[in-house]
This record gives sequence, structure tokens and C-alpha cells, in this order.
Amino acid sequence: MLSSAGEVVACNAAWESCVGPSGRLLERVHEDDRAELSARITGARAAAGSVSAAGSVSAAARVVGARGEIVQLHWTLWRADDTALWAAVKPDRGAWEAQARILVDVFQTMDAIVWWCDRAGMLHVSDGNGLESMGLKRGQLVGMNMFDLYGADADIMGLCKRVLEGEPVRTDTVAGGVHWIVHYAPRRNDDGEIVGVQTFGINLADDVRLAVKGELLRACIDSMPIAILAFDRTGSCVIAQGGALAQIGCTERGELGKHMRELCGDTEDVRAAFEQALSGEIAQVEQVRRDRIWRTRFVPQKDVLGETTGVGAICEDITQQLRVEQQLREQLRLTQDQQESIARLSSPIIEVWQDVLIVPLIGSVDADRAAMVMESLLASVVEKQSAFAILDLTGLDSVDTTTAQHLIKIINGLTLLGCKGVVTGIRPPVAQTMVGLGFDLSQVKTLRSLKEALRWCMGARRGGGAAPHRLERR
Repeated sequence: MLSSAGEVVACNAAWESCVGPSGRLLERVHEDDRAELSARITGARAAAGSVSAAGSVSAAARVVGARGEIVQLHWTLWRADDTALWAAVKPDRGAWEAQARILVDVFQTMDAIVWWCDRAGMLHVSDGNGLESMGLKRGQLVGMNMFDLYGADADIMGLCKRVLEGEPVRTDTVAGGVHWIVHYAPRRNDDGEIVGVQTFGINLADDVRLAVKGELLRACIDSMPIAILAFDRTGSCVIAQGGALAQIGCTERGELGKHMRELCGDTEDVRAAFEQALSGEIAQVEQVRRDRIWRTRFVPQKDVLGETTGVGAICEDITQQLRVEQQLREQLRLTQDQQESIARLSSPIIEVWQDVLIVPLIGSVDADRAAMVMESLLASVVEKQSAFAILDLTGLDSVDTTTAQHLIKIINGLTLLGCKGVVTGIRPPVAQTMVGLGFDLSQVKTLRSLKEALRWCMGARRGGGAAPHRLERR
């Protein structure tokens, strides 16, 4: 019964079960249907004729149910007296059938069980794919009694008793190695009277395995020197995990709800990295926190449609890593300096006479060593104003195409500076190799030994030109 103010002043148990106790009606009607139902109520009050269902007005309007769900109802309204109205309300069968069809289709694909029994324990429904894990067929238990199946003292019978008193119950049960979550709820008739127990159980085997994997990952993350944070699009923290949380002054639960700037630092580079991650790109920033250097990588979190829903942050203490990298760089630089020193010692530039330099080449000559020899030799020629430079190949292991090209480049460099390059100490195997490679050394002065090269240089210096012929023969 509705008052003139639109308040429910009397209702049966079915209404209380579906919508709730008495109160203002329109406050419980869906906002999109309030205007239509209000107009129908006004029309029912103004309807002519006797106070009976003959002058009724029909309407369809949704209400917000007792548990917050939207319920589609069909309304019949007629005058109770000059001010009040009667309302007969039934579920909209078409809407309920559509919802039921969806639920049935989904249920057919789930590893679940549904059943209901009356107050006497008689099973009226036993269905679902989950029955197979118990070795049962669909409908196999219909017509059997719960007391016969389980016994009056079984735990499940105690649960059914609580449900028959109006208490919904949820349980987690492991049976036959399968983890079930089961919802028990009272089954009511159209008048709201409890007539039995209905249940819905879901096999959580896959969820349990996923939970085990998640727990393993959690344990690994907690043992690693990193901190993992997750933020929604507003920057509010939703996850805080990792063995390094304490090092940045955080706790697992105490940081939830805090803003990104409070946890990661309120600096321009941090804010820019967070915004870049929100735009869908990975960003990274390094900062000093508590006398330690931290590297934070911001990673976009996306949903199945590829839309960015938040940002994950992985914080790592890289102080020791940077220290080791610096030590390695210093060690590498020291090693390179030592190698250069060794290379210079293996190719010393010696001023043996006025205007005469000697460079003994020992070992092998690669591109780096040839460049170093040329640089040092040319610098010494300019510094000492030398007229002759002798390249002694007595200690050279072998000569290939590359080595010969480097030697010719050195000689050409000396020529450009006005210094005469002389090559000595070419051994027979080296000479054969150079001839076999087809190198033309006709423009290069070659002598058998360092002794002859010195005599030639002195003779050329006294004569102001080419050396005497007798020195050429020797």
C-alpha cells in the first residue's frame, strides 16, 4: 500500500526480501524510471470508478534491490481509498528470462555445481559441469534426500539449517583434491517465504594454482633488493611490494593510497617520467635517496584493450653497481694506459745521431700500434728537426697486407715532413711475403742492417743528397 506522499506504508514478505522494508518508494526506483512511475501513480489516483483493480494502471519500472542489484518489475496500481493506492508488483518475466538465459549459457561453460533442496532435504536440482569431478552425472541426485546422502549430523546439514533460518553462507571446501567455493542462500517463494536451500559452487583449481604461483613470485620479490610499486592514473599507490621497501622508508601496507610524488620523489624528472609512462612509454630516472643512488623505472600498465590504466614503478638500489662500474672503468683505463706504455716501449724512438731517429719494431703491427708509432714518430721528427728516420724490422714477427700498408703510410708521413724514411732489417721470409703480396717498395729506401743505415744517413748528411755508392753496395 502506498500513501498519498508515495511512501510504502504496508508490504508483504516478498517485497521486503526483494527491495527492503517500508519507506519512500520513488527513492528506491531507478532514476531513469522515476518520472514514468510517478506519472502512473498520479494517473491511478485520478482513475474514475470504484475502488478496485478494475480501474488499475500498469507500468514497468526498475528498483534498486535489497542487495544493491537492479530488479526489473511490472507494476499494477489502483485506488485503495481516496488517498492511498494498492500496488501489485511482479518481476518482469521477459527481463528475467533474458537474464536467466545469459546465466544458463555462462553456467554451461563453467566448472561449477548448482543444486537446491526443500525444507525436508529433498533435492530438486543437481546440475553443472563440476559434478564430473565427483564422479556424478547431471540430475543423478534429483529426488534423493540430503539426510540420506550426508546424515543428519554432517557439517553441510548444519549449514542448511542456518540458511533455512534466513542466513546466507559462503564456504571454502577442499574435496577430492579440488578446491570449491560454495554460496548457500535461502530459496523463497513469491510471498517471500523460505522454502528451501539453493547453492552455487565453483571449482577454484585454476585459481588456486594461480594463487600458488603468485605467492611464489611474492616470496621471490620480497627476497630481492628491489621495491615494486603500482599506481592508478591519479598517482595513488595500489601495490607496494619488495625486499627494498624498508630501504626507501616504505612498508607494504602503510604506503597504499599515498601519492606517487610522496613515494618516488616530488621532482621534475620523476613527474616527467610518470607522465611519460601514462602516455604508454617506459621511462627511467636516477636519484639520490638516503645517501643511496636509486634507479626507478616507470612502466605503463595496460588493460586487455591496450588502454593505460596505471603505472608500475620498479625501484633498484644501484649504488654498488655504479661503484663497481666506476672501478671497472678506472681499471680499463689503467689497462689501456699500460698497454700504450708497453706498446711505446716495444717501439721506442731513439735519437742515435744528430738528425737521425731509429724506431725498432718488435712483435706485430696492427692498426692501433701503427697509428701510435706514426703519431709519436712524426711528433719527434718535428720536435727534433730530424732529417732521417730508420724503421728497423729485425724484430718483426711477420708481415701481411695490413702491416705493409701501415709501414708505407708511416714512410709517406715522414716524406710529407721532409724526413727521409729508411727501412732496415728485412729478413728473407718477410721479404718473400712482401714480394708475394705485390708491394712496390721502389720508392722506399731499404738497407740490410741498422749499421749500414747509420752510415748511409751520415754520408747523405755530409753530401747533402744521396749516399755514396760504396755504402749502397754494402
